[in-house]
Amino acid sequence: MRYAAFAFSLLFPCFLKAVVQDVFQASQLEINVTLYPQDMALVKEKRKVQLKEGSNKLLIKDVPSSILMDSFLFQVIPPSTSIKILEYNFQNPDITHEKLLEYSIGETVNILPSSSTPTPAVAKLLSLDGENVLVDSLGTIFSVKKNRIAFPHLPYNLVAEPMITLKLSNSKEGEYLFEMGYLTKGFSWDAGYTIIVDAEEKHLDLNSWINLSNQSRIDIKKGYFHIAQNKKQVYNIERPISLPDKGVKNISWFSAQNLTPTKSFRIYPNNNIILNEEGVVMKPSVETWLSVQNNTNQGLGTLLPQGIIQVFRRNADNSLFYIGENKTTGTPIDQFLSLRVGSTKEITAEMRQTDYRKLGSQVVESGYRLDLKNTTTMPKQVTVFQNVSGEWIILRETHPHEEEEKRIKWTLNLEPQEEVSLRYRIRMNVE
Repeated sequence: MRYAAFAFSLLFPCFLKAVVQDVFQASQLEINVTLYPQDMALVKEKRKVQLKEGSNKLLIKDVPSSILMDSFLFQVIPPSTSIKILEYNFQNPDITHEKLLEYSIGETVNILPSSSTPTPAVAKLLSLDGENVLVDSLGTIFSVKKNRIAFPHLPYNLVAEPMITLKLSNSKEGEYLFEMGYLTKGFSWDAGYTIIVDAEEKHLDLNSWINLSNQSRIDIKKGYFHIAQNKKQVYNIERPISLPDKGVKNISWFSAQNLTPTKSFRIYPNNNIILNEEGVVMKPSVETWLSVQNNTNQGLGTLLPQGIIQVFRRNADNSLFYIGENKTTGTPIDQFLSLRVGSTKEITAEMRQTDYRKLGSQVVESGYRLDLKNTTTMPKQVTVFQNVSGEWIILRETHPHEEEEKRIKWTLNLEPQEEVSLRYRIRMNVE
């Protein structure tokens, strides 16, 4: 009989009782965190573990509380034919008094003393009965209030911390290195910029930061972070970062001083093509913009993530004046980082709708005239942006346009003291 059991254990090691062991963060050799939009992250970590021959059950501790378990990845490094993954599960803390009672049915519990109703100190929990429970002590059944039940230990199917349970069979005892990966909530990032423009708007200093936030319920110790703005743009933070749970860190990303920007003027009219606005005189603001090309010649040449730009002006007396906030959607290498630094009175603008027609219930035609004047003795260039939606067509225009996503763009050159009129007519379907 002894020999038969021995032979069975050789042929079917996974059917024997598993060797259970806790795998804590102390076994971690490396961790990489790739942060995506919408508060999502891909975590990949390497840990080492001593596996016994036969069935092993690993209780992997120190993991986030919001793992998406259908994304779980696991592999032994290097790959080993001696290990076979049998099953895995993720448990998240969800401990309530009701769950403790439910999972303790059939187990021995403690009963808190009561002066009005003497009961035994220890009994077997039989069932739940409304606000009471039924317990058995030496063959006698008692009804006891739920709030008098205490628990000598946590039931095996409830956990006090997030945990991945991994069951595997192993034909060769030894120390193994494994890598696991999973998607999880709880991490987020954003980018911030501060830009200081000199009084003449001829030079600027740029500082950028990556702000990391950890709400995952685990501490990251010397982890490598990667920032994914989209599928194609990934930013790598070169040095390892330690980021505790509920912690926020601002990581210096890039800085450059004494950059030489290009100044331009832009107009974003607030007209509405589908409305009849004839007779309304509009005075759109002429905005001053500074642009720097993101290349090494300009002292840049690195990927600049989307984020908020806070813009300041350094006055002649070296004091700082806050200009305002800009947003950038991300600036790839060789593209332009542009920011609004205020409005100008060097160019005046006046706009009116010259004609409006509604052609049926879904189509309108609007005509506009935008009068510009350069009040200075220097030539100026102005770019005009017109928002459009749905299907549209330019019927007539005095200057050629370009298309830019959901906008039409005209670029006009004004000589000193010159007045220029932009006229255009648009037909657009009403969405």
